[in-house]
Amino acid sequence: MKTKHNFKSVISVMLAVIMLLGTLPVMAAQKSDYEDPADNWLETNSRTNELDINATVTYESQYCTDCGKNTVMMTYRVPEYTKSGTTALNRGVRFSDGTLIGGNGTGNIDDGTPGVDAYYTGYHWTKSICQSCGTINTVDGSNYYSYSKNVYALNSCDHAFFLDFDNTEYEQYDEHQHTTILKKGEYCQFCKGTYARATTKREAHNLEHTVDAQIGNNRFYLEEKCSDCEYETTEFVSAKAVITSYYGEADGKAHSVTVADLSDSEVHTRIRYGESADSCSRTSAPSYTEAGYYPVYYEIDYLFDGENMTENGVSYVWLLADSSDNDDDSGSSGNTQTHTHDYRYIETVAPSCTNLGFERWQCDGCGNLEKRNYTPATGHSYDEVEIRQASCTQGGLILHLCSKCGDFHTETTPVGSHNYEVTTHNPTCRNVGYKEHTCKVCGDTYITDITPLISHSYEAITKEPTCTDKGYTTYACTMCGFNYV
Repeated sequence: MKTKHNFKSVISVMLAVIMLLGTLPVMAAQKSDYEDPADNWLETNSRTNELDINATVTYESQYCTDCGKNTVMMTYRVPEYTKSGTTALNRGVRFSDGTLIGGNGTGNIDDGTPGVDAYYTGYHWTKSICQSCGTINTVDGSNYYSYSKNVYALNSCDHAFFLDFDNTEYEQYDEHQHTTILKKGEYCQFCKGTYARATTKREAHNLEHTVDAQIGNNRFYLEEKCSDCEYETTEFVSAKAVITSYYGEADGKAHSVTVADLSDSEVHTRIRYGESADSCSRTSAPSYTEAGYYPVYYEIDYLFDGENMTENGVSYVWLLADSSDNDDDSGSSGNTQTHTHDYRYIETVAPSCTNLGFERWQCDGCGNLEKRNYTPATGHSYDEVEIRQASCTQGGLILHLCSKCGDFHTETTPVGSHNYEVTTHNPTCRNVGYKEHTCKVCGDTYITDITPLISHSYEAITKEPTCTDKGYTTYACTMCGFNYV
């Protein structure tokens, strides 16, 4: 997820770990870098410290009445949140300690917890520290109530300085939907306050898919990715037709090659045949009845989702000449003469994967055929063709194809292991560190090696005491902005 998750307490490492484990999502995307302070509000036991730790801190050139010149001011601005949603100025309160306008008396600032029971008012709390003399709130002069006091004063958020933002987030819900957290509107560029509130609903993935034709792997590679939440899935679509040769004897019947289409149902398979590799235009395979050795060339076109690929090859129809035994015993009535065969060698028929080999002999006198000297069948010689790779979501599919006769069978392999990618999140003074393991195929995720928060890296700014004012040192963390006096 691209958004940041902060914790209610920065004191307890264990609490931070528990909250991290409980809130870490599978995947999410965010459309802007804007962060609403109400979404990341941290509570403390001191009103001023709570404003400090949630403030937007900037360094600006302003006039310091103590120095008598323009100096660099470290300025803190925090949106004002009240339970009623109206500014405390409506009740005459101007300062964060409840002091009224003019510095006399106190009133109700109506504060609550942002994001829980308090709402942005269109005003913000402000305090500044001169980086030359170290005095707090010198801009309005020494007669102003907040001068040299560690308090904030209320100021209006000028609408002319509001900026548009779209902070919509998406979190994967399942393979069909994601959760949309819609939050967009305007925010004050000074204090980051906004009236916008998040709404949540479930929506279908906005899938964008690409198809890669891989003829060498007998498949189409399909990748789908949601453009919103980055949910991603991959799939292999099988594209394989097996053309099997025919071996047999010429028996007066028509014989041809056979076809088995192993492609997935989404693939459209078109086969054309011909008598040469460059003339495959017939829609049906040729058939043969006469003895002979016939090559059958083919061209297979696979089409899936607008992508296509072509496979070329050749198979055979082999019809062997043979005849039944014909013992020609001839003679006249009362004079029977026995014929003695005189066999001569004709040819050697090589063994096939499943049939014996033999020699063919023929009688020179009567033409009778005889098979002799049988040799064992050679057995199949299977080549493995990977139709679909195994992944963490589905098993693989392997085609075992005999290179000699075209016989085949398929084998399904087990579901594979996850393919994890490791991202290391280093610890900070606000968030624990951890390693995030995310499967690049299905998005499965888990975390390991949780490391504790690291210490704040404080920068000290000291105001020396005078004969009339106390001295003090402001410690501000250079990493997260947390500070105390």
